Amino acid sequence: IKDVHGLSEWTLLHLSSAYKKQESFDIIHDHNTIFSMPLAHFAKTPTVITMHGLIRPSNKRLFQTLQNPYFVSISNSQIENVPNLKIATTIYNGLNMKKYPFKKKDKGYLLFVGRISMEKGVHHAIDVAQDLNLPLVIAAKLDKSDLQYFNEYIEPRLYADQVMWIGEVDEKQRNELMSNAICLLNPLVWKEPFGLTMIEAMACGCPVVAFDSGSVREIIVDKKTGYIVDDVEEMIYAVAKINKINKLDCRNHAIKNFNAKLMTDKYEDLYYKILESKNNFNSTQ
Repeated sequence: IKDVHGLSEWTLLHLSSAYKKQESFDIIHDHNTIFSMPLAHFAKTPTVITMHGLIRPSNKRLFQTLQNPYFVSISNSQIENVPNLKIATTIYNGLNMKKYPFKKKDKGYLLFVGRISMEKGVHHAIDVAQDLNLPLVIAAKLDKSDLQYFNEYIEPRLYADQVMWIGEVDEKQRNELMSNAICLLNPLVWKEPFGLTMIEAMACGCPVVAFDSGSVREIIVDKKTGYIVDDVEEMIYAVAKINKINKLDCRNHAIKNFNAKLMTDKYEDLYYKILESKNNFNSTQ
């Protein structure tokens, strides 16, 4: 199937089919963002679009022009540089917290989870581990597009007993690693709209030490569920005092603020507000 900017023709057909049947629905909730926006803009059925990615300068005008749908951001930082955007509300991602194990004691290693790439800052995590002489487990996938970065910045620094790349792991393995880690290192060098790995780690009682970028300040409570830092030097200092962070505080913060029920309740509230607004408008015609 031919790929259209990362979206298959089948997906485009499904989107068209869904909007063709729009009169069968009270409301449409769409997660395909820019690929659905032209359809959503002209839809007669109220449409909610959750924006999961970064709003880039190249597509900012699209969001500012096609404003019929109700946009939901996944963090405030995601939309801070996008004026004149029709935002219905911000709703943080939520998880089923029953899946995350909690352990009071760690097993003495640092952890990086995600993807091996320059923007994820894996090389910075290695700097921290080597400076503190602590083991680092890198549980991350490697895409072909990031091979050059891996070959230059990561592979020469892999050591069996200290810097260990174990590849991509499944959910159960990831949660086990998080529950046993000293802390999760999140040295991002881009403005990630929302960092799921941070709430996954905290749900396991694993503190997070992260660069101050993107949604980090909306997820981590500095000095309580981890540390928010500006550079590698500050990250090293923060990890050195990580024992001041209460693992149970991390878990409680994640459970209270980023659970699936809270997320779904907020979406349901939004649906009812939109439908009530539509009905009130129609009744005055």
